[in-house]
Amino acid sequence: MRLKLVYIYSFVVTLLYLLTACTDGIEASSDSNGQGEGKEIPVSIMPKLVAGDENEVSQLRVIIFSTRTSNPYGPKVLVSNQLIDVNEDYVAITYIGYNDIYVIGNEPVDLSGINSPEELKNIQMNTESSLSASKFVFFRQLLNVNVRSKNEIYPEGASASVSKLEIKLQRVIAKLSVKFDLSTEICENGTPTGEFVNLESMELLRIPKYSYLASCKYRIEEGFLDNRVFSLENSSAEQNHFTWSSSDIYLPEYLPMDEIYRMVLRIKGTSRGITRIYTLPIGDAMNSIDSHSTEWNITRNRHYSLNIKAITGYGEESLEVKSNVSGWSEVNVPIEITGASFLAVNKKTVEVKSLRFYSYVRFACNAPVEVKLPDEVTIGNQLQMTIEYDDATKKSGRVGFRRGNWNTGNDIIYVTTLKSGTASVELNLQLYRSETIRVGNNLVTWAEAMGYWEEANWIRTGIYNDEFYKRATRETGCRAYYPEGVNENDATRGKGCWRLATIRENWAINSAEAWCIEEHDTNGRKAYVSYGSGNLIDDYKENKKYRYNCTLDVRPPELSDFIVSSSDVTNVTKENASSICANLGSGWRLPTGKEMNYVFLNAGTNGLPNNFFSDSYWGKNEDGTFIVATMSDPNGNVTTDELRNGRHTVRCVKLRYPPIG
Repeated sequence: MRLKLVYIYSFVVTLLYLLTACTDGIEASSDSNGQGEGKEIPVSIMPKLVAGDENEVSQLRVIIFSTRTSNPYGPKVLVSNQLIDVNEDYVAITYIGYNDIYVIGNEPVDLSGINSPEELKNIQMNTESSLSASKFVFFRQLLNVNVRSKNEIYPEGASASVSKLEIKLQRVIAKLSVKFDLSTEICENGTPTGEFVNLESMELLRIPKYSYLASCKYRIEEGFLDNRVFSLENSSAEQNHFTWSSSDIYLPEYLPMDEIYRMVLRIKGTSRGITRIYTLPIGDAMNSIDSHSTEWNITRNRHYSLNIKAITGYGEESLEVKSNVSGWSEVNVPIEITGASFLAVNKKTVEVKSLRFYSYVRFACNAPVEVKLPDEVTIGNQLQMTIEYDDATKKSGRVGFRRGNWNTGNDIIYVTTLKSGTASVELNLQLYRSETIRVGNNLVTWAEAMGYWEEANWIRTGIYNDEFYKRATRETGCRAYYPEGVNENDATRGKGCWRLATIRENWAINSAEAWCIEEHDTNGRKAYVSYGSGNLIDDYKENKKYRYNCTLDVRPPELSDFIVSSSDVTNVTKENASSICANLGSGWRLPTGKEMNYVFLNAGTNGLPNNFFSDSYWGKNEDGTFIVATMSDPNGNVTTDELRNGRHTVRCVKLRYPPIG
């Protein structure tokens, strides 16, 4: 099936032709509008998927909007909206200029009245009807196609022209298939526990009520369908083995506004009379390499194929808790990969606001990454950088940037290249002019100016030290500063958002003698004191006092008062729980109920790990009472004797910083 477009020259072009008697094959107009007849340019339309099996298209509609001029920013007007015969060639009419071409197969509603691109992009589809997939809807759009003349058609972003446009249609839904083939025995840290799960059901949560014909973010207030529940019926004849395969499960495209509302698969089972619940987010980020995305989108035309091989944890009892159920393995998203090298980032602009803390961009790739800074930028005083991989495979991670102590002038954008193999992505690093405030004439020690515990006067601490910041018994210096007229709790300009100025920042305001955030390179008891526009001395921190000036930064990250041991110890009785912590060394103990509640709320943040895979943990309150914390009772307040007589997991804690004194 072919679609031919006739590109019509404007009256001005035709008039020029008549005046100059050009003989380049352009035909003169014979209609009352003075528009040229134009030339036919064949454009292939294939009702075929980018990936997957072909499906029948029973109806095709072509809608074209054009600027009708060579101005790419001009308004686009409707020039064609017609149903076409899927078995015959078709000739449409458009104009020299920039064209948006939409092809819809099996349209979900009557689109004959569409008159503007906005109307088309607002078309919603009821997802309940599409989940049965009785009739797929297909869609493809080509935006800003630049038509100059016959055989000079430039798709958006292309530097070479084509004589025809191939438009491959995509389904507007995705497909999910799930296969179980596993032992039902729970393993912990690779060790069989002797406990087996009876898998019972699987359900999909957060299926949007609507999807859009053209890809569009989904607003959560539009609501969700009821959960789709599947009964898991074991087809294996082997003891303690489970086999089950779903049919094709069709999902609407879902681009969530907020990651919290991503679509998830919830799998339920029981062991020892206890319900075990495992949750697995569904979307592109399951396999960021193949999907080219680190976001939890359900993208149209993709096949999400899950092969569940093992159970390596006890699950969780609350779906609101973010978790990483590592036992569900071999998640695969089979789609086309355009080349051998791949690199995807979650954002292209990074606001590098802080001297003390990194601003991060996440990446997914198939080879280690490197960062190429502009030639005039060096690591050190101008910019600081770090690369942090998620694991030893180096297939994902994050790159962090923070400003150097000599960047004080106007706002700056550094265009930086992130590379992985032959793939590359440009990042815009946005730095801002330093906002430095003369605080006053109060003379203080360096530690007081920094807002640190006084011990910092005797020890080299660096530009930020969370221990000395946390252990300070009072707020002093730039830590206590906030501008007049600003609420002290303001998240961006209140207390904690200001730091001691650098050497260069003090020079920029032509300050009198004032402490700098920078310390002496070799003598931990000294810090620099700057004055005027280029003067500098170093002096001892513990017994000298100077003025200080404060610069806007970002608020320090919150840290818990305690640290948590790195891994679970499972299947522990009450009699052995305390000794496991004691064996770790001095200061380690079972957490209190208050501490366990804090961990459940803040796992993965505030310096806490995020690898809690058990459904019940031992704790011990300050009065010596043993408690058991669960997701439904995170502080252990309703611990029963039955729970105390059971076996649970141990995770130990100790104070992050020893008590002062």
